[in-house]
Amino acid sequence: MIKSFQLLFKGRVSTDKLQTVEDIRKFVVSELLDELTHPRARQSIHKKYEIAVNRITQSDLSDMDQQKLITIYREEYMKLSTVDET
Repeated sequence: MIKSFQLLFKGRVSTDKLQTVEDIRKFVVSELLDELTHPRARQSIHKKYEIAVNRITQSDLSDMDQQKLITIYREEYMKLSTVDET
């Protein structure tokens, strides 16, 4: 799954360092929170989730790899969506 994830984000230096599923989950959280974007230009978690799922489904990855990655994105999205920010 790590190789599939690296293929999906080919060219990003940060994906070269991924070695575990936990590393992938941390990367996904960072992507969903849009942490590498200037705060005023950040998109919502929901929008970032939609973009990620579209990127995965439009990729050349196998259906099984696509499902695994979508599952990770969905799990992390649900965790972030239910965080109590009060």
